[in-house]
Amino acid sequence: MRSHNSGPGTPITLGDLMRSQRRNAVKSAAMFMAVVLYGTVLLYTGVHNFNLMSRTMAADQQLFAVTALLCLEGAAIFLPLAIHFWLAPGPQRLVGYLLYASNFAIVVLNTVLDAMTNRAEAVPDWLRLYATFIVPAAPVLIGIGIAFIFILDPSKKIHDARAAAEAASMDAMALHMREAANRDEINQAIRLAALKDMQEATGRAVGVQPMALPEPRRSRRAKTAQQSPHAELTVMGMTEREMPRLASGRKPRARKSRTQAR
Repeated sequence: MRSHNSGPGTPITLGDLMRSQRRNAVKSAAMFMAVVLYGTVLLYTGVHNFNLMSRTMAADQQLFAVTALLCLEGAAIFLPLAIHFWLAPGPQRLVGYLLYASNFAIVVLNTVLDAMTNRAEAVPDWLRLYATFIVPAAPVLIGIGIAFIFILDPSKKIHDARAAAEAASMDAMALHMREAANRDEINQAIRLAALKDMQEATGRAVGVQPMALPEPRRSRRAKTAQQSPHAELTVMGMTEREMPRLASGRKPRARKSRTQAR
């Protein structure tokens, strides 16, 4: 084992281990204190947010103010964790940062507005506009931001690519089906099926057995293939008939002329 600050050949001493353990202990204590302080801040702002949101609800719907509180305070917990562990670099993480800043701005303004209302102080016009239009819609804005985070997730690109490939395959299949609809074999099969249905319907109506259907006409290629089942052998551009024949080992007998016979 080697120390991080020492050279490659320097071993770690007992003092290095003790200092490293002390740093880890201090770091763990600092992180624990940070979590406690963050939770205390959320508790403080949550009280003000609940007081403010409860004023926007009817008297018999005060319980639903908790939902708005969960949206604001829950986003303050969810977004830092998502930025650290989930959101990918690029547009998704940028939306996460903007939503986190917007959420804290709403929480701060809600806290200030509730405090001024409790002290019965005069509220500025811009803050009154905020209380009129933004405070009721704050949970909805947070929900829209979280929806954009899911939309910008990189896994959606794979889903879109698969959907595009399936759509292209369906378009190609439809094109080939339209081309196949013009073939004689398809139209002949459709005509025979229609004729069969019509004969059966007529037979049921008049009580007469329909005549037998004619055999389907075969194309010229099918007839040619049936007449000549064995294809002609072709070697080096020559057919079997054009290939030269090998002479046999016996010499042909010379025909005697008529004059020699005589």
